[in-house]
Amino acid sequence: MEITLKTTRRRFLALAAGTMALAAAGLGYTPEALAQDSVLKGKNLAYIAFGLQYEYQVTLVNRVKELAAEKGMTISVYDGKGDPSTQTTQLLDVVSKQPDIILLNPVDATLLQGGVRKANESKIPLFMLENLPPEGEWVAYNTFDDVAGGAAGADAIAKLTGGKGLVLEVRGAIGSGQSEKRYKGFHDQAAAKYPDIKIETLKAEWTADNAHTLVLDAFTRDPNVAGIWAHNDEMIRGVVSALRQIDRLKLAGEEGHVPIVGFDGTPLGLERIREGTQDADVGQNPFSMAESIVGEMENHFAGKPVAKETLIQPVMIWKDNVDSQDNWGNRVK
Repeated sequence: MEITLKTTRRRFLALAAGTMALAAAGLGYTPEALAQDSVLKGKNLAYIAFGLQYEYQVTLVNRVKELAAEKGMTISVYDGKGDPSTQTTQLLDVVSKQPDIILLNPVDATLLQGGVRKANESKIPLFMLENLPPEGEWVAYNTFDDVAGGAAGADAIAKLTGGKGLVLEVRGAIGSGQSEKRYKGFHDQAAAKYPDIKIETLKAEWTADNAHTLVLDAFTRDPNVAGIWAHNDEMIRGVVSALRQIDRLKLAGEEGHVPIVGFDGTPLGLERIREGTQDADVGQNPFSMAESIVGEMENHFAGKPVAKETLIQPVMIWKDNVDSQDNWGNRVK
C-alpha cells in the first residue's frame, strides 16, 4: 500500500501523532519514513529545560523528545532544575559543543543574557520557550499567554467569591517572566472589574513547601480568606496541606469551603477538581507548545516564513469539563 504525504504543517503533525498506530497496523509507516521528509533529520538539538521537578515541564520535554525522534533529530536534554545559575553553566557548555539548534526555556532570562550572546556569536539558531531575555537574538519564541491566563484566574476567583473579599495570590518566582505576566494579568483584571477584591500576594517561588508556610502565616494574620489563586498547580499541594493543618480544608459545596484556582492543568490539579479540593484551573497546553516550536524549527531550516512569536491561549477547566481529552492532564499517565 502506497501512502502519499502532503507537506502542510497541519497534515504533518496529524500524521506524526498517528505514526505508532499505523505502524502497529502493519502499514509500514514508521518514524524513519517521516524523518526522510524532514529538513530536521540529522540535526543535533540541545534543549535546556526550565526544570524537571514540574509535571508540566516534564510533559513539555517529553513531547519535544517524541517530535525530535519522529523527525530524525538527536536531542540532549539539560535539566535546569528551576535554577538560573545551573542554566547559565549549561548554556555556556552547550554553546561550546556547537549543536545545530538550541532550545532554551529560561528560569530567569535576564541572567542568561551572556549565554544568549555567546550563542548568537556562534551563529547557533536559538529557539526560546516561555521567557525572553531583554537582549539578544532568537529565531522563534513560543509561550503561553500568561497575561490572559492571569486575567482568567481573576475572573474565576471573582465568580467563586462573588467578587469580594480577601484573596491570597500564591506567586511564582519574582524573576520569572511567567510569574510577572500572571501577576500582571491577575491584578490588572481585578483592578478593572472587581474593586471589592483585596489581594495579598505570597511570594512562594513556585514551590509547595513555601506555599504551605506562607498560607499558614496568612491565615494567622487574617482567617477571613475568601479564596486562593496560585501561579501553578504544584504550589497548590502546599496550599491544600496548610488548609488541612488548620482544619479549613472543606470540599466544594461544603460549608466553610475556601475556593482554590490553580494554573497549568496538571493531572494532579484535575484530580483535585474531581474530588472538590480545587475548584478550577487555568489550563495551558504543553503539547501545543512543543508542536508549535518544533514546527518553527522545521520552517527555519526549510527556508519558510517563521512566526517570531506564538502565544498559546488559556482554557479554563472546571468540574463540568475536567474529563475532556482536550485537557492535557488527561493525556499523560
